[in-house]
Amino acid sequence: MPRNVATVEDFAKLKNDLGLVPMEFLLDTITELKGDIRGAEPYTALRWYNEGLAQPLGKLAVAPAQGQQAPADTDLERRTAVEIPDTLDGVHHLQRIAVAKKIAGSDAALNTEQADKVIADELARRAAAGGTGAAGAGPNALTSQQTVTRS
Repeated sequence: MPRNVATVEDFAKLKNDLGLVPMEFLLDTITELKGDIRGAEPYTALRWYNEGLAQPLGKLAVAPAQGQQAPADTDLERRTAVEIPDTLDGVHHLQRIAVAKKIAGSDAALNTEQADKVIADELARRAAAGGTGAAGAGPNALTSQQTVTRS
């Protein structure tokens, strides 16, 4: 690991009495606005810091990870890799929230309405990108088996 790169241990030193690292958001996210302050586990705080989403309120002695930034399409790949059930009618609300967190790439607290919005937005994005529903060829598409007979 290169020198002068933040680690989980660096963020663990900034924990408050609740065991969370106070972080100030630098950008608007699904659940936070720019300037909002939220406590996070050290590993989550490190991820937010390295992604440029938030900075710790305490003084951190190292810089964000340089050269470890993911390519721009990693977010798209992560979102596309999440398997969304064909119908959400019978799916328990906690399962819908878990799917929405995977899509968002965040462990932020979501209520059912927010989760349903995240899922609906992702389904709309997939439909606009090429119709990857049950009849399409995306990660949620049904696969078919063909029997090949040799003569």
